[in-house]
Amino acid sequence: MKIAQLLIVLFLVFGCKSNSEELPILSYKINAEGEKEVYSIIYSDFTNQDGIEVNSTNIKDKIVIANFFFTRCPSICPPMRVKLIDIATEFINEDDVLLISHTIDPKNDTVEVLKNYSETTEIPTSKWWFVRSNEEHTKHLAEQLMTNFRPNEDGTDFYHSSYATLIDKQQNIRGFYNILIEEEVKRLTEAIKTLID
Repeated sequence: MKIAQLLIVLFLVFGCKSNSEELPILSYKINAEGEKEVYSIIYSDFTNQDGIEVNSTNIKDKIVIANFFFTRCPSICPPMRVKLIDIATEFINEDDVLLISHTIDPKNDTVEVLKNYSETTEIPTSKWWFVRSNEEHTKHLAEQLMTNFRPNEDGTDFYHSSYATLIDKQQNIRGFYNILIEEEVKRLTEAIKTLID
């Protein structure tokens, strides 16, 4: 009888344990001594489509899905946008889930342009921020998120990733997901639910 009770206690302790440990912390670098150094994502000097400054303070305690785009993008951005609208809609009632899309074309993507682009998604601006900064700050953030971008040779497009980064409430990276692959979108959705729990 005592063994059965012990098994029940162990099941309750370990069975109810948060699954967030199953998502590794991926925001780290290897230092000169070969040791892993975990870092938190730092936001500064970004502005969203409502003209509000975006920094690490106002994303504190948020689960963030971050990606890079530009409003004139003729290639991967439109299908990415459709998938991100689906994700935003699924978590529309979760106050601690926030999408942040960073423009890589601040010359053309003014606050007004981002506002108009945002309105066509029909997602509240409290759930999905479209943000801009100068090229230096945007590239620095891309480095933190382990990605990059560059202009196409003819200037009509940018080379950039179709991946979204999942960031937890402590502003650590917990996963990378290719938004153009349905199975990856499902994995991202499940990972967000894990962090919520």
